[in-house]
Amino acid sequence: MNARSAAIIVMLALASACSGVSPPPRDHRPLGDVMAAPRECDLISTDAIRIATGFRDYVALGTKLGEGRFGSCTVSEDAGDLGLVIEVFDPSPHDAKDLERTRKSVRGKNLPAGLSPGFAARRTGPQGKNIAFVYGWTSDHRRLLSVKITEGAAGRDSVADAVEFFRQLKPVLLDERSGEEAVDVG
Repeated sequence: MNARSAAIIVMLALASACSGVSPPPRDHRPLGDVMAAPRECDLISTDAIRIATGFRDYVALGTKLGEGRFGSCTVSEDAGDLGLVIEVFDPSPHDAKDLERTRKSVRGKNLPAGLSPGFAARRTGPQGKNIAFVYGWTSDHRRLLSVKITEGAAGRDSVADAVEFFRQLKPVLLDERSGEEAVDVG
């Protein structure tokens, strides 16, 4: 290899390195009404699922608590990768001390005023993928609502999306007026 060939190779390598793949543009689309039709699991908007997860083809499986009340919605790609998990725990498996320990261990940020008590955070999940999540509960710690989104939708802020799902679902799934979830899913 002569000097000229070596110089050309170096210039091509530098040009390739400088033109590296740029990150995807920020996706600022709002989730919209996370309970709008059409729905999965009798409650969660298919449009909101697609925006938050980036999935086009997916499977959604729902469960119900006693008396037909919403229990959970798990969304995964056909390949089996989890994208979104929304769960209501009644009773909550965690008391106040457990939740505070968890918040501290994951460096969770308290939810905005009006959404508390609860926190939002990120953690590393299976296969090293980051998971954005929100845990929020009733003031008596009796019931817990969790929203988990596996990060991967191009340009999305998954923590913000999890908080938005929680914001809209909290009045429906953690309604404290009666001590029962306010939504009955057929």
